Amino acid sequence: MKKKFPLALIFIAVLLFFSACIKDTDFNQTDAIEITPIIELDFLFSNITSQTFTDVGINNLVLSDTTDFNFLNDEFTVDNLERAEFYFKNTNSMPVNFEMKFQFLDENNEEHYLISIPIISGELNNPVISEHIENIETDEIVSLTMADKVVLSIEASSAVDNLDGTLKLQSKTTYYLKFIQ
Repeated sequence: MKKKFPLALIFIAVLLFFSACIKDTDFNQTDAIEITPIIELDFLFSNITSQTFTDVGINNLVLSDTTDFNFLNDEFTVDNLERAEFYFKNTNSMPVNFEMKFQFLDENNEEHYLISIPIISGELNNPVISEHIENIETDEIVSLTMADKVVLSIEASSAVDNLDGTLKLQSKTTYYLKFIQ
């Protein structure tokens, strides 16, 4: 047995279909497309024990490492980077205060930006977690894009020989880009 659709129902459906609102689209607005991607990347990680310091520096107080950082100085990034945010998390289970420095240097070892983070002493059974966020904007962002390497140095406030514990660093960076098509 076939059911017939009422003629009135079909008429209303056709009427609604043809009377839908359509707004004119202005394709000239494509000249002002703004794209604002946000890029999150891991930055630096380390797990340092007191034994790491034994062969470094006078009185075993300084540890240093250099990492290439040359992706921010390309033309596209220099022109479009609006802001950078660095996040650092340190977990210290050694009974020593540290100062952690991140020097952003160019190829001639000229410093263009410096991040300095104090790290409070902890205990083997009670590590201290410290967090630091560094926001870099406006004129400072230009300085950051001039760097092609970053030097991480960790300075202990006293000798670390014969100490148990670790200093763990976790960090990430978020880049905020903006370009107009």
